Amino acid sequence: MEMFEGMRLKFKALAVTAVILATGMLVGGCGCALGRIIDQASVTVRGLACAAEISQKAGEGYDVREARAKWLEALDAYNQGDFKYADKLINQAYEAMAVMEKVAERVFYPSSGGLTVSGLLFRPEEGSGPWPTIIVNHAGFGTAGDFSEVALMIRDRGYLVFNPDFRGSGMSQGSHEGAKGEVDDVIAAVDYLQREGLVEGERVGMYGQSHGAAVSVLAAARDPRIKAVVAEAGFYDAAGLYQNIATSTDPAAEALRNELLPMVGGTPEQVPQEYAVRSALNFVDSIQAAVLIIHGEKDPLCPVDQARRLYRSMLEKGKAVELKIYPEEAHCVNDPAGRLEVWELMFAWFERYV
Repeated sequence: MEMFEGMRLKFKALAVTAVILATGMLVGGCGCALGRIIDQASVTVRGLACAAEISQKAGEGYDVREARAKWLEALDAYNQGDFKYADKLINQAYEAMAVMEKVAERVFYPSSGGLTVSGLLFRPEEGSGPWPTIIVNHAGFGTAGDFSEVALMIRDRGYLVFNPDFRGSGMSQGSHEGAKGEVDDVIAAVDYLQREGLVEGERVGMYGQSHGAAVSVLAAARDPRIKAVVAEAGFYDAAGLYQNIATSTDPAAEALRNELLPMVGGTPEQVPQEYAVRSALNFVDSIQAAVLIIHGEKDPLCPVDQARRLYRSMLEKGKAVELKIYPEEAHCVNDPAGRLEVWELMFAWFERYV
């Protein structure tokens, strides 16, 4: 299963291609803009439009699983140069969108700094609540809808699931803060769900990926209501993250560096406290939740050493923690068999601790 942090980078690359190719269609005198010629240019433009519509529908609370699966198949065909088949799969994605059902409701609630933030609420199909609750914290600077498939998998196990849009994401106010104010947002989500009478006691867990993993562990250090965390591909030492991406030649690392510096306000030497507050390794003593750490050995963004350091620190302090490293994976587990195993590990963790 392709993870959405990687999809975000693919979208950026495809967008550049789309501009180049679409310009060629319109000014090159080939007449492509007037007909349904199926070539790389036309499929690029249609594929990007389809992806945008899927994301919009996911953010509106629709079940986009089939449509997104078809789009990912189309992307694979596109990358292999089979533009005719990719175009056919894009058609199937649109057909799936025409019949999809609404499965989540959009809610708004207050967070720190006077902001109103938002998210998608997925209620179990049976019962009227309250329910054990899982918060799904999205990767990168995406949206709640990016992880709607994950939410539905968890919901189908009998949990209430909430996917927050961190500040600056989706329909939330504010700006991204790189795992600072976002922690306030997910804790405020637990407050909101409890006020609404939806949470069974304090049976709360969190799953987070990348940025969302860092947010999840930091939230657990501040809120004892969080009983379990599954953290995949996260950073737990923000200064170490900066040092890694500052010296890396990986294009994704360069893009992350350009996004991170304005949010944090400078380098670790310039604003050390801003990096310290974003680093879960500084708050291990306060973590009461059981934490399952999942990481790829070859992660170019969030160094795997940070996962090992968090594991050792929690273990030394007598915390409930386990570590699963995937030797051949990079940023997030993408191999289908490994991906399935991650979900099974997650379900078992929540069943045990939430």
